[in-house]
Amino acid sequence: MDRIPCNTCYTEDFRPLFSKASSRGETFRIVECKRCGLVQVNPQPSPGEVAKYYEDSYFTRRTDRGYDDYYSESTKREISRVYNLNLGDLDFFTWEKNLGPSKTALDVGCAAGYFLDYLRDRDWQAKGLDIASGPVAFAVNELKLDVEQTDFLTWDPAGTKQFDLITLWASLEHLHYPKQTLEKILLHLKPGGRLILSTCRYGLLARTLGPKWRYLNVPEHLYYYSLDGIEKLCMELGYLPLSHISYGSGLTMRKNAGWKFKVSKKISDWAVKFFDQGDMMALSFGKTKY
Repeated sequence: MDRIPCNTCYTEDFRPLFSKASSRGETFRIVECKRCGLVQVNPQPSPGEVAKYYEDSYFTRRTDRGYDDYYSESTKREISRVYNLNLGDLDFFTWEKNLGPSKTALDVGCAAGYFLDYLRDRDWQAKGLDIASGPVAFAVNELKLDVEQTDFLTWDPAGTKQFDLITLWASLEHLHYPKQTLEKILLHLKPGGRLILSTCRYGLLARTLGPKWRYLNVPEHLYYYSLDGIEKLCMELGYLPLSHISYGSGLTMRKNAGWKFKVSKKISDWAVKFFDQGDMMALSFGKTKY
């Protein structure tokens, strides 16, 4: 466990919020940067220590942190449905129509490659990177996708490979070096290219629920950005904010849910999206530095 400076502004002045136990019973401290407001796990475990939380059971056994069989066709369909909704809200399809026939994309933290498969069906040339061996093996062997098991920060360090689209779907919060990742993505974006990212949002719902907030999964999630915080960071790095959406009321659909729960969820999900207070957010950025 290392005490580290804030990844956004590099200060070491933090306001303690609370502590939270992991699925293995280890306790982690959640703090807020006094200068820029980034909420984070600090001190942080090393990448090697965090890796033990990503054993393949994370993808195959339902917990409050993992999936209910991530490799199932039903999970793939649900994830693709969310992609489609987010991309529609971000006006991706209008932009996509103006690209030439050789559209290229890179998905950082691609897991089993479901977004690559989604893009392949739309005639994109798509590549994925991830560090988890199980999902990468599934992407390569079962879906026949172009996926490498590697760390993005050490992959093609000169930025020679260029893409029209780079995505970070629910990956940024997992990274030890999110700012450096965003900086490196700029090297790989073509002029006129786009970055699309989604991440959990530290906003009204997170502050209200505190340690009970559904995305406070430690140490898998290391950083918790506010909407203003992620937009400001990306602008400082050289991105142009194009559009964003927030969604998710915290009511997670469960099997055999009654009609009252379903109605409550539908109304709550609509309300947080309408008032821009959801605890998930998806954002689209252009590139201002060439």
